Amino acid sequence: MKSGELSLDELFTLAAREECVAQMRAYDLISALPAIGEVKAERIMKSASIAQTRRIRGLGPKQRAELFRALVR
Repeated sequence: MKSGELSLDELFTLAAREECVAQMRAYDLISALPAIGEVKAERIMKSASIAQTRRIRGLGPKQRAELFRALVR
């Protein structure tokens, strides 16, 4: 994701197949993106109603939609 070789949609598809991706914390994913630091990641998580400990697999449809809205431009 950080290098731009993988889109957010592709990441969620990969998480359905790969356990290591599904177990990644959503916060770690967001904060690893370019131009998004810890403070902005926390703001995005809060606006999408995602707990700090939530993993990629545990995100609901509304939370995923909020992440797309906040991250995909």
